[in-house]
Amino acid sequence: MITNGRQSVGASPVKIDGRSNVYSRLYIHNDDNTKELYIGGPTVTINNGYKITGLGTEEFDLPPLNDLYMVSDGGAHNISWIRIEFN
Repeated sequence: MITNGRQSVGASPVKIDGRSNVYSRLYIHNDDNTKELYIGGPTVTINNGYKITGLGTEEFDLPPLNDLYMVSDGGAHNISWIRIEFN
């Protein structure tokens, strides 16, 4: 199954796209050209997260029942995502 969407992110960690019950690949695009996005677990911060620079895209392989969270370095901005689930 393929799903996609957009989300707003700010200074507090937000879960990206919810949780999948199967292996999945999640593509995340930082829609802002000046703000940086940080990816990690539920305690992610701009100091410990994986950085996605402005207009950057990254892909992540996720095992079942695992989540990714994100925060922004510059207040609210949007990200786009697409998830591909593997059965």
